[in-house]
Amino acid sequence: MRIAGHRFDVLSLREADRLHDAALRILGEMGMEIQERALLDELAAAGLPVNFDEHRVRFPRSSVERALGEAETFDWDSAAPHLRASAGIYHSLYHDPETGRLVPWTEKRLADYIAVARAMPNVGGAHLLGCRLEVSPELEPLYERLYAWKWGATEGGSIHRTELCPYLLEIYRAHADRVQRPLREIFRAAVYLAPMMKLGRHEAAQVAFFRRHGLKVDIGGGMGAMGANLPVTHAGAVALHLAEQLALNLLDRALNGNRRLHLGGSLSVLDLKTGIRPFGRPEMAIANLMLIQMARRYRASYGGHGGLSDAKLPSTEAGAQKALTAIPTLLAGGNVWIDAGLLSIDEVCSPIQLCLDDEFLGALSRFVHEFEVADETLGIDAILAAGPGGNYLDAEHTVKFFRDEHWQPGIWSRQMLRPWMAGGGKLDADRAREMALERIRSVPRPAPLAEELERDIERIVGSARRALA
Repeated sequence: MRIAGHRFDVLSLREADRLHDAALRILGEMGMEIQERALLDELAAAGLPVNFDEHRVRFPRSSVERALGEAETFDWDSAAPHLRASAGIYHSLYHDPETGRLVPWTEKRLADYIAVARAMPNVGGAHLLGCRLEVSPELEPLYERLYAWKWGATEGGSIHRTELCPYLLEIYRAHADRVQRPLREIFRAAVYLAPMMKLGRHEAAQVAFFRRHGLKVDIGGGMGAMGANLPVTHAGAVALHLAEQLALNLLDRALNGNRRLHLGGSLSVLDLKTGIRPFGRPEMAIANLMLIQMARRYRASYGGHGGLSDAKLPSTEAGAQKALTAIPTLLAGGNVWIDAGLLSIDEVCSPIQLCLDDEFLGALSRFVHEFEVADETLGIDAILAAGPGGNYLDAEHTVKFFRDEHWQPGIWSRQMLRPWMAGGGKLDADRAREMALERIRSVPRPAPLAEELERDIERIVGSARRALA
């Protein structure tokens, strides 16, 4: 028995057909702009129509439908939705659990936060996108690798400046030599389509640079905002986003021979009053559900943005928004990645929220867990033995199954009102704060980065600083 992962169609068959047709028209008539001749040459050699004057590649309907038909299929009937989490550390302030203030990062705070994330049973570590410490902004991707590897996080991968490519390559070669692993296994770099359907000059050049060295740079889709870089309507926004996702799959197929088909989603709105792109609105969940249905149509896997919040501090708003966007996506079978600890549209990293999110993730993991309906779990013998009005507290059946069948909270309330009042009346955020402080004090830090590797990285960063800064 599975609670989450069942088909949940929000579109009629005719509506799904119209979305598909709209996406194929966008691919065939508008296409994608790629501002790098070497990549366009490869796409032309793969048989796609390229207009070199416009820096544009188009994807005819026949090419798209052939690629969809030949793609590796995803088994929606047997697959359970997958829930993953990591503590993302972006351009943000640190929510100090000691004082409650929002303060700039220091290396100690960075190390503390990564250590707390690594200690959380449902989070699975931390990742950096850029460097949160006071360094030269143009050198951030280099420092990102240094501090990620030093404190046990994963680098987020963005390159930002094309001029950094040789220095990133040198850093990864030094790392590969020290850990004695192939360069391809440890290399991580990514670029993103900030404007929809456009791989800009710098991003395209970065992809081409590393291709010349036999390394793959991941190309991620844009984070669309309805009314800004997407049409304001759900239908128009999903059609354009769907076209971009299909285009990225077709690029991966043409450039790398990858026949796996995957759709992702990170659609929200433009708040026309304030100009922000909020994370905690219902539109994000609605777009995920529409895209999951299209992924099922294409037999593609799906992963959507969810579990995020616009709230500035741990609060009811934060919890409600995280649940609003994560739960529907899981119910419909989409995979969900949650950036634990993040608040205020990635502007705040909170150890308190990190502990609260770990609790939420534990509950969600149980929610998507498969339960068995079988002779043992039915417990007919126990029911008959207890008789009418029976009590199961002392039954062997209860002893055998309660730990597997029932999720046990660590922060959420487990008391009635009077014992709770007698124990100090602490709310979930109070208990999460205590947990965060205790883990900051007690969680061991990872083994230090090899001195030789740290010296190598600092030497390479120094070279980049002299050349670029």
